[in-house]
Amino acid sequence: MMHVSKQVDYALQLITALSRLKEGEFLSLRAFSQESNISFLFLQRIARILKNTHIIDANRGVYGGYYLMVDPYKITFKQLVEAVEGSFGITTCIRNNPKKCPHASYCTGKKTMASLNKSISSILEQTYILQQ
Repeated sequence: MMHVSKQVDYALQLITALSRLKEGEFLSLRAFSQESNISFLFLQRIARILKNTHIIDANRGVYGGYYLMVDPYKITFKQLVEAVEGSFGITTCIRNNPKKCPHASYCTGKKTMASLNKSISSILEQTYILQQ
């Protein structure tokens, strides 16, 4: 069964919350954690990843918090997935490197999986995380 990981789901929720901020406002991760009932430590990890990929940034201090660095209406779902989880791929070998897969010489499903991966990747590239 294919699914969106909790990490991607929570990253999407965080970016959506950040997109609602007015110019000059910041989001307290602790407050968002409590409001959304998401583990603060897990959110910190997600925020660190999004900060390292320059999607969000933070101001320190009592009145600090997180804010968006990019237009959320221009972030594709594929960009979000890859920011949080690394290269997209529906199977481990596609994600890592199909040419280095130890089963490549006799894998009966590689063409099907490669085709499916291409289709899903294309859809994710055309789907923006926020709809206007």
